Order: sequence, then structure tokens, then C-alpha cells
Amino acid sequence: MGSQAQAVNLKGSPRLGTYLRKLRAGYGYSLRRVEERARAEGGELDNSQLSRYEKGICYPSFDKLRILANVFNVSIQSFSDVVDLERFEDLKPEVNDPVAVLETGKEAMKAGNNGLAFAHFERCLELILEAPDSADRQELIGRARINQAAALKHLGKLALAEHELRQAMRFSENLRPELRARALLALASVHGSQGDNFLSEMEAERAYEIAKAEELNQLAAMSLHTLARVLADQGRFSQAIERYRESAKLYAASGEEFESIRVRTNIGTCYVALGKAREGIRMLRSSLLEARTGGHRRLEAQSWSNLGEAYFNLRDHRQARCCFRESDTLGIYNNEHQSDLLFFNAYYEWKMAIEESNPTREKIAFGRLKALRSGLERRFPESESFDAFVERGRNHA
Repeated sequence: MGSQAQAVNLKGSPRLGTYLRKLRAGYGYSLRRVEERARAEGGELDNSQLSRYEKGICYPSFDKLRILANVFNVSIQSFSDVVDLERFEDLKPEVNDPVAVLETGKEAMKAGNNGLAFAHFERCLELILEAPDSADRQELIGRARINQAAALKHLGKLALAEHELRQAMRFSENLRPELRARALLALASVHGSQGDNFLSEMEAERAYEIAKAEELNQLAAMSLHTLARVLADQGRFSQAIERYRESAKLYAASGEEFESIRVRTNIGTCYVALGKAREGIRMLRSSLLEARTGGHRRLEAQSWSNLGEAYFNLRDHRQARCCFRESDTLGIYNNEHQSDLLFFNAYYEWKMAIEESNPTREKIAFGRLKALRSGLERRFPESESFDAFVERGRNHA
């Protein structure tokens, strides 16, 4: 089940219990019905066992989790992710104003403190769901879920992020066009991270249409930004740069400094991919300075990683290592591990060790990659390359 599950107290996990209960309620299943569905899936799960899991009395074995994953059509990784989020439970604020809690969470996420942001968004959602029904209740729930999904995505919990967004979209007719567009954009971002570029592009296009019709320049910029990332993931770097530049103009008009830095970082990376390494490095260093000055820790770490890749392409391993180590330092913050960046950095450490015929460094980097890969949901070229290497090794074993 992974390191998180192994560390769970034998008495069980209250958070996992709540998650299982919500899944069951979402399907409208009784405990007995889950037992029947488990049997239909070829497994055995006594309804009294499930009751104990839901109450947090005991923790399911891996085989039982596999059965539950099949019954509820979720990934086993999502169970591990739910348990992992228990470490942020103590960060929930005692404030009882959901709007104030939501705004504080947004500030925490901008500062790169995604665990704190998640705790605030979850608390916000709890407060709204506990409150009496009101005219703006569904709107507030939608806002809370969309922000919570963003925090989950930054924490590497893609399946849980997608679930929150699906929940938000269930009542899309009650949401303002702006919020519908934000939900679609967030889904596009999650699906892009999962490697589904077709779905990501379609959702980003729909979001852009809504934003353009409603004259929402900031959302239009975000939609173009997402479309550019999809193009870049497909290797269409020149087209991606055009989209990035369009989004940069709209971000600038909206006063979005944080997003403007992200765009310039991405443009620099595209230049590197096109073989224009010097120009790309110049832009990345400029973005790095802006991110550091603005206190945007995640963006600074991302810029260091992209700079490391640029120097790797120039065969300057010394400079590349310095960049990846700077990124690693920034990638571990407030008990959070930016697993995607750490994996990206370790991948290039591994490639450099291979090129240098250094078996000790190669073995260390490979071991780190294996450890990081087990908890990584996001898909990108480096993760897919590593997976293919491992699969070839299995086939030749």
C-alpha cells in the first residue's frame, strides 16, 4: 500500500473511514449491497468489516482495498492519498466564517503552502455544508471545491482533485459562468497532468469560450495558458509559445504577476526544447529572479528544475547539478514534498550518472526514482521514459 498506509495506526484511519462512507453514500449502497458488489467483483468483504473500516476501528488490508477500489471505481492510490492528508488535519483554523477561511486558504496557496491551503479549503467546505441552506450555498460550495482541487493537485493528489471537481460540476447550472469556466480549467489541468491531452484541450477550449463571451480577461488568459501547456506536451513548441504570449498580454492587463512569471518560465522552457538554449536560459534566469523576489517558492523551484534541464541539454553537468540541488531544497517545504519536481530532478541526475559511467550515482538516483514514482500520479515525458525503462527490465528478467 505504500509508506503512508504502513505508517497508519493499527486502530484505523478516521479520514479513510469518512472517505469510504462518502463513496458508499454517493452510490446509494447499503453495507450489505457493498458486500454483494464485492462478491460480484470476485472478492470477499463482510459488511461488518466495512462498518469497522468506516468507523476507523481498523485499517483494511491491501486485498480489501483492492476490492473496495473495484466496487467504487477509484484507484487504490486514492486511498493512500486520503490517509496521507491526515497530516494536515491540525492545520485547520478555528475560524467559523467560511468566506474568511476560503480567502486565507487562497493566500496560503499563492505563498506555496499547499498543505495549509488544503486544510483551510476543507474547513471552509465543512462549514458551508453544516450551515442552513441559502441562495448562494451552491456557489460557495463550488468555489470551495474548485480551490480544494487546486490544492490537491499541487500536493500530487490528482484522483482526489478530479473527484472534487466532478462534485462541483454536478450542480453547474447553479454556478455563475465564471465559476463554470474555472471548474473546466481545473479539470483540464488535472487531465493534462494525467496525460490525457485530448480531454485537457477540449475542456480548456470550452473554458476559453465562456471566458471570452463573458469578457473575463483573467480566465481567458488562464485558458490560453492551459492550451499552451497542452501544445507543449505534444511537442508543438512554436505554437505553444504563441499561445503563451497571448496569455501573457491578458495576465499583464489583469495585474497577475504570479501567472505572468509562470508563463515566462514556460516560454523559456519551450525555447530550450526548440534548441534555443541560450535564449531559454536567459528567460529562465529572469523568471527565477522574479519568483524569488516575489516569494513564490514553487515557481522558484520550477525555474531551477527547468534551468537544470537546459544545462543538461548543453552537456554542462556541473551547472545542471547545482540547479537540480537548488530545486530539491525548495521542493521540500512545510512537510510537503513536491514529488513531481523531485522526480524530474532525480531523473536527470540518473541520466547524467549514466552518461558519466558512474554506477554509484546511477544506483542512488535510480533508487530515489523508484521511491518517488510510487506516489506520483502526474504523467510527463520523464516519468513515462522511466516507466518504459523499468518495463523493459521486467520483460528481460
